[in-house]
Amino acid sequence: MTKKVLKDPNLVSEAKRYIWIKKRVRYIKWLYNIKLTIHNIDLWPKRKGCVMVANHQSNFDPLLVLSVNDFSLHAPLGFIAKEELKKSRLARRFIFLIDVLFIDRNNPRTAVTAFQEAKELIRIPRTMMIFPEGTRSHGQEMGEFKAGALKMAYQAYVPIIPVSIINSYQIFDKKHKGKVHVQLVFHKPIEPSHFIHLSTDVLSKQIFNIIKNGIVFYDK
Repeated sequence: MTKKVLKDPNLVSEAKRYIWIKKRVRYIKWLYNIKLTIHNIDLWPKRKGCVMVANHQSNFDPLLVLSVNDFSLHAPLGFIAKEELKKSRLARRFIFLIDVLFIDRNNPRTAVTAFQEAKELIRIPRTMMIFPEGTRSHGQEMGEFKAGALKMAYQAYVPIIPVSIINSYQIFDKKHKGKVHVQLVFHKPIEPSHFIHLSTDVLSKQIFNIIKNGIVFYDK
């Protein structure tokens, strides 16, 4: 599928790409004995561009969220990702099938370009997802959010959907035995009129706490 799309993007429709990815995710879930529980997905705006912000525990996180992206209801999912992801064998099978914009952490100007492109994608519409920690936490504890990652939402003036990802770090952890129970918790959208007057630092702390509280509440 990826080879076809790289050869000619018009060879495979967007809908077929999503169907192909979801089938692969179902296989990986079966292979790694993953139980996925979804909370409050009805809070994901219907057919409306938005920015989704989540904690980051595993390289499988984007695919987990994409697997519950109902193409007939929600704006298709795209991602802001670090340039190094192109070197991941798992990621390379998927990132060229959907809208992924890359940021080189050694070149801050790439973020400016990526956010501008994301703004245009959101208008199509798209749900653009970003992980403000910048790297995987490999555990339930969250790393510090990089406030600048939220500038995309200000520029696009769209709602922000915080998402708590629970236990995905266990998927590829060889020390973990048995079924992995991963949970995705969608939180109430933060409307742009409620955050446009806030600094990115203040907003970042608010979203951090929403996601953290979601992890604490559901991880029982």
